[in-house]
Amino acid sequence: MTQADLPTRLSPEEADALWARQAALQAEASEVLAALDLLACASRLGVPEPIGSAASGLMVFRDLDLGVRCRAPCAREVFTALLPVLAHPGVHEVHYREETGERSPSGKPQDQRHYLVLRYRTPAGHVWKIDISVWQSDAPRTQLESARRLRDLDPALRQAILWIKDVWSRRPEYPDQIGGVDVYAAVVEHGVRTPAEFSAHLAARSSAVGA
Repeated sequence: MTQADLPTRLSPEEADALWARQAALQAEASEVLAALDLLACASRLGVPEPIGSAASGLMVFRDLDLGVRCRAPCAREVFTALLPVLAHPGVHEVHYREETGERSPSGKPQDQRHYLVLRYRTPAGHVWKIDISVWQSDAPRTQLESARRLRDLDPALRQAILWIKDVWSRRPEYPDQIGGVDVYAAVVEHGVRTPAEFSAHLAARSSAVGA
């Protein structure tokens, strides 16, 4: 899809469909948490907090993020607490990375974590990607506050974000190269309102970096 092919207008019917899908995904995410008893299991480690689009109410595909604020659990404690989730018959894929010490994803001590990515198939056959960050600190984190700010945005800005995320979620570079954070910044800080404008914004940003 080229920039010229990207939509510049969202009809009322299309907007309603976007929000209806968001609400359906949000409800399905709650069902996934309940089916896996994920919050209860994670509570054995610390304070679990749904973050990302599950907290902001801007969900466009089946991707659920959970942060758990803890006091430096070891890998054995993490796997013991989450074993009922990992052993659930619907969970068919598990990836784990220990990102503690010098492997902290940001290089900062406060961002040390045990990081798990699960693939869970619902009884209806829908596959969810579930990211779990078990932090080595129980201090409050910025992700939840960021999600709250997005939830409190003007409805027109939220709709622009949801629309752009929906279009970009079908592209191969989303979310690893271009993700939700890029969309949020473009809409809130740079006045972007449509997928076509977002594409132009990315092109200008790339040119500025390469200059």
